[in-house]
Amino acid sequence: MFWKRAISTIILMPVIIFLVWWGGYPYSAVIVLVTSLMLIEFWGLSRSIGVKAGRMFTVVCGVLFCLSAVDSIGFKIPVELALALTLLLPFSYQVFRDQVNLAFLSVASTLLGVVYIGWAFGYHLILLRDIGGAGKGLIFFLLAIIWLGDTAAYLFGKWFGTHKLSPKISPGKTIEGTIAGLVFGALGGLGVWPVLLKDILSFPHALILGILLGIVGQLGDLSESVIKRSADVKDSGHLIPGHGGLLDRCDSLIFSAPTLYYYFAYLIQPA
Repeated sequence: MFWKRAISTIILMPVIIFLVWWGGYPYSAVIVLVTSLMLIEFWGLSRSIGVKAGRMFTVVCGVLFCLSAVDSIGFKIPVELALALTLLLPFSYQVFRDQVNLAFLSVASTLLGVVYIGWAFGYHLILLRDIGGAGKGLIFFLLAIIWLGDTAAYLFGKWFGTHKLSPKISPGKTIEGTIAGLVFGALGGLGVWPVLLKDILSFPHALILGILLGIVGQLGDLSESVIKRSADVKDSGHLIPGHGGLLDRCDSLIFSAPTLYYYFAYLIQPA
């Protein structure tokens, strides 16, 4: 499993770094694609507990949230429109099915998936990259914290972990691994900071964000584990050897991307 994870990372990492560096429409297009695939995986998790949500509506609404963050031929799709359709389409689907069995759970599942993945993940990753003069550095800063933190948590948990963090939600996670993930994640962010963000973030802000994003990233990981345990599955998919599905691989970014965006927007950018 370790070597599968390592090989997948070695193959994917240069592609991701290139896309983040390039930015623009290619980056946004890949985020839209990844968001769509994650939503399909989420839809599959919903199906596993008997919820008959509309896959097409789930994906369309999630993609609309992503597109609302992208400038397109001179105008943006209003985020309010994406929200309105996210409310309208799932209910319309259940009305036209003319069935009430699990309809409440189906609508709730669709709304959760779209907000959880389309808005929190896709929408904010596009907004972050498009911040003028800082977007590229912020994305690399975020990825360094999450990637190094996840790797350290996995390895230290595997080698030295003895105390379970949350055995019912994520049996493999340990307190030792969690602490190592927070420490190395913060160090990863501080390693990127002087190269790409020294003129944008002060050292105290970089340190606070390194710790904060590490904590929020691990909460994102555990939150996805809650969904998987509820659905009684080990992985959200099998797209990435050694990692499972895209939702498994990107879960730490779901909460950390909006956290970084709003921290920067309200505490850094105004100054």
